[in-house]
Amino acid sequence: MVLGLKTEGRLWENEERTMEIGKRIQRLRREKKLTQEQLAAALGVTSAAVSKWETNAAMPDVAMLCPLARMLGITVDELLDFRPALEQEEINALLEDRRKLFEEKRLEEAGTSCEALLREYPSDLRLKCAVAGLYIMYLTASLEEAWMEEQTARAAALLEQSRESTDSGLAASARNMLMNLYVMQGELDKALAILDEEPEAKINAEMARANILLRKGELDEAEKRYQTGLWLAARDAAMNLIGLHHTALRRGNKETALELLEQAMEVERVLRVDELDGGAGSLRLLRAEVLCQEGRLAEAMEDLTGYVEGNLARWAKMSRGDEIRSAFYDKLNVRASGISTAYLARNLRTVLEQGEAAGALGDREDFRALLARLAELEAK
Repeated sequence: MVLGLKTEGRLWENEERTMEIGKRIQRLRREKKLTQEQLAAALGVTSAAVSKWETNAAMPDVAMLCPLARMLGITVDELLDFRPALEQEEINALLEDRRKLFEEKRLEEAGTSCEALLREYPSDLRLKCAVAGLYIMYLTASLEEAWMEEQTARAAALLEQSRESTDSGLAASARNMLMNLYVMQGELDKALAILDEEPEAKINAEMARANILLRKGELDEAEKRYQTGLWLAARDAAMNLIGLHHTALRRGNKETALELLEQAMEVERVLRVDELDGGAGSLRLLRAEVLCQEGRLAEAMEDLTGYVEGNLARWAKMSRGDEIRSAFYDKLNVRASGISTAYLARNLRTVLEQGEAAGALGDREDFRALLARLAELEAK
């Protein structure tokens, strides 16, 4: 962590941290029932020097930190509020300000601020993973190819470090994000190499844990784990059907491709996956593209409208701070990602304009009206 310690009488580089230290010295001195004069005499400095420390007019000399900390009954780390890593809540709070910079398209400032934070906590792998996630979330904040490539490369570098964490959950999360990033970049061999690192599951540990908790009578926790397992299994089933859909398309079998999408939608409907965060929206987008190829434009337009409206309705609810909850999955919830409705609208508009359906639907009045509505939301 860069504290920028200077000689006595010169301020440290982090002004906010300096102000906190001055208040900390004053608070601890008073708790010890010491006057400024008594503290000064014990340390061999003047009372004016102590007054300057507490009012942030000057900072103690580096050589004075250990004696001062001993007098106040704390360590130097506690005096300086030194921590090698941040708690997750602290990371979330620190990144919220930087997220807003991305939202406001102050991209250079946002990137500089994120990198400064990383330099302050150079060994904090959880922070690196979170910053990488922020970079990925706002990859489309600028459509300049050079900027997107730079952000992608930086996110990959941070995730490469994060996946070496001894925290198995953090390492797994970083590997998953990195694998998806490599797939997005077309670096498929790197993505496969990451998959090869994953330990082969011999047993379903979460299912076993849920069974044990049920036997112990811890019903709420067991139910939560069963619900999580069911939801994830349903998502996996839908994703496998989507994979088969793409395979059918590559073989030129559009009828089978549509049928597989219908099956994926049925899985999500029966198991009520979309009540939390299902893929129903993206499934409708995929179906619209195939319907366009089949010349069924009215049906395709209906799916595109549903895709947009569903996403907007969901984000409107989450932007109010509401959690997405389900009566079926009542032990689970989904929290807001933090992106604004305007940024979401921009992404949705980009998806529609650059998607395969745009060529077939571009001249339709209802398609242009949908794009205009998204542009209006983006401008707010």
